[in-house]
Amino acid sequence: MKIVNLNDSRIRAFSKCCALAVLLIALLVAFPQSLSAQERWFQIEVSIFTNESLSDRAEETWQPGRAELQYPDRLQRLNRLQDILFVEALAPQSLVSEEDQREESDAERTARLLAEQLAEQIAAIGPLPAKPASDFKFFDFARDSFLQLPASQSDFQQTNRALERSPDHRLLFHGLWRQAVENTPQALPLYVSGGEKFGEFSELEGSLTIRFNDNRDRVVIDTNLWLTEFSTLALEGADWELPAPPGLTTSSATNDANLEGANYYPIQVYHMQQSREMRSTEFHYLDNPALGVVVMVEPYELPVLGPSGFDTNSTELPAAADSSVTQ
Repeated sequence: MKIVNLNDSRIRAFSKCCALAVLLIALLVAFPQSLSAQERWFQIEVSIFTNESLSDRAEETWQPGRAELQYPDRLQRLNRLQDILFVEALAPQSLVSEEDQREESDAERTARLLAEQLAEQIAAIGPLPAKPASDFKFFDFARDSFLQLPASQSDFQQTNRALERSPDHRLLFHGLWRQAVENTPQALPLYVSGGEKFGEFSELEGSLTIRFNDNRDRVVIDTNLWLTEFSTLALEGADWELPAPPGLTTSSATNDANLEGANYYPIQVYHMQQSREMRSTEFHYLDNPALGVVVMVEPYELPVLGPSGFDTNSTELPAAADSSVTQ
């Protein structure tokens, strides 16, 4: 008769349970890493500029109502280090006394109001949402998405200098960032704003979306941009409706950009809505009679984080932004 040792059976059963638990934990740890490995990251650089030729702009008919101007959902902002460093305590305040304000000229008053309104917009809506003064944020330039990279990493420096020196063009926007590129349903559009300010509106506004095509073998750029000409006089028939910039209320979407002491009316809008499949590491050019876009995308390998939380392939620390700075 064989004698069964119950203690040995229990030990073996317990050992099997422990082994299964260890395997389950390993799978749970590896699962998010495998998902991250499936992401395909790219570095994107974009410059948007004007075509100042009035004859070129007149080649097409631009009429209110022919194209609906609107921002897509889930709009992302391009984060910038200087915006995180901006705190309400350091916001510019009016240094002009009430007596001096009564004596300033209309031009001086308009310039002062523009500067004060711009400071209020930055403090209130961004480009990043306003945060408590106690917040502390690290920027990881190697791993953060939608983060404006330093100019030293730009491949467009010579191109941008040529645009800035040209009498036929004006550089309105330059962005250099990294992101995971997704299929169309998951792709996140980027908010674009540039050029001169007219009240709450900018000369250039709209969005860019970087996504994969259906076969996931090409990166695609979708442009939804509009360049607006403003005037202090309302023109008959120029019934353009501009959507409110992100962060402002819907009631702000009017056909005039109101500012105390100055009214700006959109008298002409040039809409650019195009898509282009792109090859990596090549310059691509899109244009219409009023706007030009130069773009390049390059594959980017996201660095692996070590146990300390830092990039294992770099000796540089992430950039820190302390918004609790006080005077």
